[in-house]
Amino acid sequence: MKPIVPAIIPKSALLLRSTLEQLKFSPEIHVDVVDGKFVPFISWPYEPIGNAVEVKQSTDSYTLEVDLMVKDPLPVAKEWIKAGADMLVFHVETISYEDFLDFVTTTSVSVSISALNDTPMEVFKPYIKVADAIQLMGIASIGAQGLPLDERVFARIEELKREFPHHPITIDGSVNMATIKRLDEAGADRFICGSAIVATSDPHLAYQKLKQVIG
Repeated sequence: MKPIVPAIIPKSALLLRSTLEQLKFSPEIHVDVVDGKFVPFISWPYEPIGNAVEVKQSTDSYTLEVDLMVKDPLPVAKEWIKAGADMLVFHVETISYEDFLDFVTTTSVSVSISALNDTPMEVFKPYIKVADAIQLMGIASIGAQGLPLDERVFARIEELKREFPHHPITIDGSVNMATIKRLDEAGADRFICGSAIVATSDPHLAYQKLKQVIG
């Protein structure tokens, strides 16, 4: 079964903890960290100001992936590793290839690389060669949930599957009941689901229905 991972954009440490309580059915959690500089949205721990380690006790029971949608990701990555992150996602628009390579070769956590769909593939591909996995964006503008599917993601899946067959591809953004089957058939290996799970009245039921679609 390909993993379906609930995604949270935390509004506060308290709300992150309470949301995690509702998601105990999932072994993995994806947390979007948004600083308001890389994209025009902002989340905790930037607003309100906090510290990632505050939630470590709550996140330790999950495989925690942190998506670093921030202008300066390296110090943030180190803070989230202290807070128990098992997996990190960097975006090519925020880090040089040299800094990314240095981080990948000196860390013990799994590292994925992502890029906006407007970013040319020739910029993206050198990073992929040294990353553990790929994250493709299912939406044109990142940092918020509930946005429509960007159809360009299908061509990117096809191209990267052909050139990097051993790199698993995660799709983040607009993964829902209407899109997950197409993304699965296109070759995606893992799915990040925000509003399609977390914003529903019954997150566990929504999760099970998504699993049935690709099961």
